[in-house]
Amino acid sequence: MIIGIVLILTIIVREWGIFKFFLNILSVLSPFFIGFILAWILNPLVTKLEKKKIPRVAGSMLTYVFLILIIVIFIRFLIPTIYEQLQMLLENLPVLFAEIEKVVDNIFSKLGHMEGVDFESIKEQVLGTLTGSLNEFMTSIPDVIVRLVRTIFSSLITISFGLVIGLYMLIDFDSINGHLINMLPKKNRFEASLLITNISTEVRKSVNGTFLVALMVFVCDSLGFFFIGLQAPILFGLLCGITDLIPYIGPYIGGAIAVMVGFAQSPLTGFLSLAIVLGVQMIENNVLQPIVMSKTTKLHPVTIIVGLLIFQHFFGVLGMILATPSIALAKVVWKFFKEKYNLFYEEEIG
Repeated sequence: MIIGIVLILTIIVREWGIFKFFLNILSVLSPFFIGFILAWILNPLVTKLEKKKIPRVAGSMLTYVFLILIIVIFIRFLIPTIYEQLQMLLENLPVLFAEIEKVVDNIFSKLGHMEGVDFESIKEQVLGTLTGSLNEFMTSIPDVIVRLVRTIFSSLITISFGLVIGLYMLIDFDSINGHLINMLPKKNRFEASLLITNISTEVRKSVNGTFLVALMVFVCDSLGFFFIGLQAPILFGLLCGITDLIPYIGPYIGGAIAVMVGFAQSPLTGFLSLAIVLGVQMIENNVLQPIVMSKTTKLHPVTIIVGLLIFQHFFGVLGMILATPSIALAKVVWKFFKEKYNLFYEEEIG
């Protein structure tokens, strides 16, 4: 039933152009949405400080100082490291492709004795595709860097306004929530407040748990890649952490790239990279997920996978990242209306 609701709503959003309309509004009012998301994420921490007799204004300022400190540390240490490793990887990319070509050539040389198949032409096509991909990638790098720098600078003003708006919204977060509830008829205010609280709680659990697990995967993969000598370990660790935001299949997308680069360095590095990727995923599935996600929204794996397929079909990679929080939201809404209107009620027979 949850998947049915998600599918219907997704089709409506896609066919009616609601998603495109929402993106246009989001681009114009992006500082407001950035501020609201920051306030929504940081509100529980400020509330805890408020319970410890710290005024909300002071708690909001302390929380923001801590957030800015984390951002500064990230920019100061991690970004230059990633840049250096990315530069090193780009410099060694022709060598890595040459190693891949050698591996491909050896494979087809061993298969060359088989009759009835023109392995030589197949080998030339494969090597030509690899060479073309390398040349296309190397040619597109300057344009990609220019677009990236332009996007970063154009986003700085938006992010700055979002931080300021987020601080004001964080200070008055409860008041803003109360004003929105008061706009509704009196008879619906209690139920609306309960629904908003449940949605916020469940989605927050899903988002916080997912990001915490992704951070742990980033740290574990980066350390493992560093100790085995894989080139650009932090870069590939970060890639594994980002793709881990996509449940089930995401970790293997980022890990596959690291493993391919590892095999290009040497067979030993490739096998060790594969062992690290699989080992970290075993730890995540058997240790991190049960501990970190034990208090998150309980969703059946089949429900999540079907939701991933639906969101990927309509919205691509971004949809896969947003699939689980959206399904959690749909579950809360469905449960609310089912209890409110006594849907699918079955009278006990006896």
